[in-house]
Amino acid sequence: MKYIIFVCNGNIHRSVIAEACFRNIIKRHKIDKDIIIDSYGIQGTMGTKLPKKKQLSEYTKEWSAAKPTLDKLKIDINNHYFQMISEDVIKKADLIIAMDDKVYKKAENSLIKQFPKYKNKMYCFCEFIIDNEIIKDPSGNDDTKAHKQIITKICHTLNNRLDDILQLLFTNKC
Repeated sequence: MKYIIFVCNGNIHRSVIAEACFRNIIKRHKIDKDIIIDSYGIQGTMGTKLPKKKQLSEYTKEWSAAKPTLDKLKIDINNHYFQMISEDVIKKADLIIAMDDKVYKKAENSLIKQFPKYKNKMYCFCEFIIDNEIIKDPSGNDDTKAHKQIITKICHTLNNRLDDILQLLFTNKC
């Protein structure tokens, strides 16, 4: 059994969508029995504030903007609640994908700064995108077009880079 986690700032939008989308992809490829998928946020670590709310549907503007695309792509995140990253989770994970460079290395409570001895199994999501585009945090954004672009980019990237992700997951010697 292999364990992959997606990590963003608040574990409300991007990492949750990546988790659900990746779960759909591996189920479609009939490899879901071999992989555990989860998502977490760095908010609340190292003295930072926890997210104000625990799931995307509680942020009415963002939920209204994201829901049409989530429904169209059959991505169900209704039962997901914020989870804060911890060293125990990092230790267990075989592959850790940070949704942007802030979460990966730039924030004061970034993954690299909190857990440097596990950096050999950490990657930034932009490394899987051809033009290394950063998936921006849509927090506070109620633009349906922006949410559609973010959600579509996450799912498109995971679909197109499945083989690369699986290779890292199953060959990473951490």
